[in-house]
Amino acid sequence: MAFPMGLDCIIVGGGPAGLTAATYLRRLHRRVIVFDDGRSRARWIPESHNCPGFPLGVSGTELLRRLRDQASTYGAPIHHKRVELLERAREGWRVEAEGEQWFAPVVLLATGVVDRLPTLASGDPEVALRNGLLRSCALCDGYEATDQRIAVVGPLDKAVSNARYLSTFSADITVAPTDAVDLGPSAQPDTKGVTVLPPLQILACTAGGWDLTDLTGHTHRFDLVYAAMGAPARGELAPHAGAQVDAQGAVVTNERMETSCSGLYAIGDAVTDLNQIAVAFGHAAIAASAIHQTLPARPRKSTQV
Repeated sequence: MAFPMGLDCIIVGGGPAGLTAATYLRRLHRRVIVFDDGRSRARWIPESHNCPGFPLGVSGTELLRRLRDQASTYGAPIHHKRVELLERAREGWRVEAEGEQWFAPVVLLATGVVDRLPTLASGDPEVALRNGLLRSCALCDGYEATDQRIAVVGPLDKAVSNARYLSTFSADITVAPTDAVDLGPSAQPDTKGVTVLPPLQILACTAGGWDLTDLTGHTHRFDLVYAAMGAPARGELAPHAGAQVDAQGAVVTNERMETSCSGLYAIGDAVTDLNQIAVAFGHAAIAASAIHQTLPARPRKSTQV
């Protein structure tokens, strides 16, 4: 089912947040389309065990497939295109994607974030993510890292903070800073039992683990690596449209998930650093309800004869 004219809402982003919002809005008989450029970070999840409703776990690709099927069941068209422009037009918004344009009174941004990943001497970081050897969210999968030997890679301050969080799951946590720091007594951070190595020089993914070589030439072996390098909001659509963003680039919204621009909403990882599927689901429900109530009513015509 396609709605080239008379759209109520354009959804930018085909991850858990955007697809859930599409299902909600279609079940409210709103005319929507979804733009999905295929880059949802959920696709990297090897198997999530904290996603509600999946007691035996679910892979990111399977979850996305189910969410797409659910949205499509209710007639939400999914365009596999990347949105390149968002701007005010008429009494709403104009979206451009690959040379075509669409108009709607409301746009919902579910564009997510981009994980900064360490450079590997051997192996592809995206493959390591999909295999569960490289991770970025201890809240998501720290339980599965219980009692393993873990290296946290990133700028010293971020890495130490993440290491403290990971100490919930393992007593064997090592920080491998990516920035050059003075590790003298006066500069040594309060790591509370976490080992801090000299700055990282080489990081290599090997069969079943990692070899990490520090600046002194010593090589250390780990089971897992957690990246603590930040995850800035993806794209410039929101700020270019005039929406307020915070110092980290996250889109600022009110309790209804509306941005500082009327008719422009944002949900999921683009809004919060609590990057959780459950949060994306909740944001989608809140935004869809708010959007529906904001738009003019579409009374249903009687089907009786």
